[in-house]
Amino acid sequence: MKMNPRVFAWVACVGLLSAGCTFPSSRRIVPSAQAGTMQNVDTGTVTSVREVNIEGTKSNLGMLGGGVIGAAAGQSAPGSGRAGALGQAAASVTGAIVGQSVEEVATRKRAQEITVRLEDGRTVVVTQEVTGGIYQDGDHVRIVNGGGAGARVTLATN
Repeated sequence: MKMNPRVFAWVACVGLLSAGCTFPSSRRIVPSAQAGTMQNVDTGTVTSVREVNIEGTKSNLGMLGGGVIGAAAGQSAPGSGRAGALGQAAASVTGAIVGQSVEEVATRKRAQEITVRLEDGRTVVVTQEVTGGIYQDGDHVRIVNGGGAGARVTLATN
């Protein structure tokens, strides 16, 4: 089965263009479930910070894209009949595995694991994506928790 190069290019372009469509905003975007909910705020001091990565997305997009590319590459596999079909199938499966792995690595997010000693004596750890400020030992911070959005650390203003 031969794939028309124009069809393949069209499918690849549509997939790539639709994969990353987002609209920028100058304000922080919050989940709709968080609106109108009560959240708790604690303050404390950062006692340690560790750089980590948040695992990337493993969706069908990378797998399918890799599979299509692998299948197209496998068309040139030597042999005909069963041997050629097996070669194309193997290339397709390999492409799917590689495609999903590439997607996961490409969508990883830089993050910090922040340990905070709260003013009431408790110690908590919050892992969050680095979107702006990078926290350091000794920073006075507040932790906002609850409302369905998990916990987040921000610099205390007072």
